[in-house]
Amino acid sequence: MNAMAELKVSRTRDGILLSGSLPPELLSSSSLDIVPLRDGSFLVTPKTAQPKTGGLLNEKEKGVVRKLLSVRFDQRTPQQMSGLLSKDEKDTLESLMKRKIVHLFKEGKYSREGVYSVSDFAFHQAREDDNKEKQPIAQPSAAQVPISSLEHIEKFGWMVLETDAEARNFSNAFPEKIRSGAVKGIRAFDRKFYFVTPQFVAGWEKKINSALGKGEKTAEEMAGEIGLTAEGARCLLLHLCEAGELLEKHRGKFARA
Repeated sequence: MNAMAELKVSRTRDGILLSGSLPPELLSSSSLDIVPLRDGSFLVTPKTAQPKTGGLLNEKEKGVVRKLLSVRFDQRTPQQMSGLLSKDEKDTLESLMKRKIVHLFKEGKYSREGVYSVSDFAFHQAREDDNKEKQPIAQPSAAQVPISSLEHIEKFGWMVLETDAEARNFSNAFPEKIRSGAVKGIRAFDRKFYFVTPQFVAGWEKKINSALGKGEKTAEEMAGEIGLTAEGARCLLLHLCEAGELLEKHRGKFARA
């Protein structure tokens, strides 16, 4: 059976609604806008001009789009969103709809009230900044910056101090970082002190959990798999254990909690 035979096609007041596998020649069309509706179907309309903003959403518009995307597609009704949006956000949403960046989809099981559908271009713009924020901080390929230096934790999000005196000096020199939680430190069984920033942990936690889904690993094994140095991986693993997210089942062997 070819791809076209798998398609279900229906006409709507706004365009053509397709359900199924779209053929490559349709996806690559330069004259059509294809909007995924998050329920497996696609709304196909003639391509329209880019928005007057030059194709860029401002931060207020991105915020409204993100709020829409935070709600499941089948629950993204005007009534539901009305309770979640402020007056200013509702005005922004109305502007986005006038520019056809957000569309009220009213077909099939959604014909009664309709649900908000976000255009593909707006979806990617709203997610772009999120992806940048979640991107792990690039790690050094060699020990160009001493791992016991303030420069290291500022640049890469972690550092390791060897002695009580070093840890005490750091805490005394930067007490506000410790009190505010901008830097967190723990002492491990090897008597070293491992410091991390919350951004470092958040940026790498998903990769750690994914890798540990395949079984227990040491910091050295984890480092080779996710692209951290062994000491950086150890910092991350120890702090996730401290937070109750992971377990050190055997000395040096880590697993999901």
